[in-house]
Amino acid sequence: MKATIVIPTYWRGPVSEDGLCPLDSDYSYDHATPLDSEGTLARALDSLSVLDVDEGFAVAVVAASTRIEIKQAVQLKVQSIIAQYDYDFPILMIGPDELVFWRRRLAAAGMTEYDQFLSLDGYSNIRNMCLLAAKLTGADVAILFDDDQVYEDPDYLKKALEFIGGQHDGRPVTCIAGYYVNPDGSWLLPPAELDWQRRWGNREAMNEAFAIIGREPRLKPTPFVFGGNMVIHRSLFEKVPFDPAVPRGEDIDYLMNARFFGHEFLLDNQLWIKHLPPPKCAPPWHQMRQDIIRFARERAKLATQPEDWSGHITAGDFDPYPGRFLKSDFHDLVMDASLEMASEYMEAGMEADTRECLVNIAISKSEMELKGDPFADYLELQRKWEEFIRVLPTIGIWSAIDGTD
Repeated sequence: MKATIVIPTYWRGPVSEDGLCPLDSDYSYDHATPLDSEGTLARALDSLSVLDVDEGFAVAVVAASTRIEIKQAVQLKVQSIIAQYDYDFPILMIGPDELVFWRRRLAAAGMTEYDQFLSLDGYSNIRNMCLLAAKLTGADVAILFDDDQVYEDPDYLKKALEFIGGQHDGRPVTCIAGYYVNPDGSWLLPPAELDWQRRWGNREAMNEAFAIIGREPRLKPTPFVFGGNMVIHRSLFEKVPFDPAVPRGEDIDYLMNARFFGHEFLLDNQLWIKHLPPPKCAPPWHQMRQDIIRFARERAKLATQPEDWSGHITAGDFDPYPGRFLKSDFHDLVMDASLEMASEYMEAGMEADTRECLVNIAISKSEMELKGDPFADYLELQRKWEEFIRVLPTIGIWSAIDGTD
């Protein structure tokens, strides 16, 4: 079974004096690497050498930037990192140059309606490029891996491919979730330290969900998935795309989208990756804002499903996490945590951040008002994705990979 390990890598401009993320960026990512630093990509690529495999695998690196004007600089930076090493596996690099080439092929074929899937802007679009990379490399399985992680288990790839494409409890296995191990060997988040964190309750809910990692059996249904440790069979990635309407948490949203179409992620409690993230540079109110939008849009998709939809799911199907944030009391959670966060900022004399907390409450109230038909919108996106995957062989963009053009 042919596998492609796909690694999105996120970059931003040079480090600012205060070390904070520039919030006026076009796109915000948790761990975007400053262009004037070494970053973590080389470390991640080096860790592939520990994998003990009987068959070869391909690697694709997807280069993303926080600002439009630095895309070319990011492409050159990533190319320079890849060029430093003599790897025993082929590496496909996807950056803005490749997208320009592919868009030209689409235009020449009169298929510009599929341009929407050729984007390096935002988490979900980047993940769709990861799925496309797996398709272009002829993979049966896409293995999503992030650049702030390392492989330390020599048997990781064998475990990743052990069940995928087979059967489990009488059902096809099309998607498997692994998990992250912290530097200290644990897989739980540290307990909340601040009052607003305790009121928000995401750490508590996530740790409650993560408890299944330590339980038997080895494979079991899961309400969560980690974006940097996902194993997706082509029968799923050729059918179901990530949803660009979701700005953050695209991994768990993908789990939800897969469930809409009858595909259930199974957690493998032996499939682990060491997670070594650099500190987040965006302030907590900004991270919460993206979560507010994310959960509200997921709630809207659940709310607008037809009652007779064959893959009908409910918020309760995702308890304890993210189910806690998909229910009718979501705005109350936002308001309670945001007011407490605002109080803590105010006590610290951070008036601008205090105001942003209050803006979050207003955003939550606005997002809770159902607009349009988000489920139907996703179905249209899914239909176009399937069409795009089917017509890819007729467009000839593989020549960007094999060098025939």
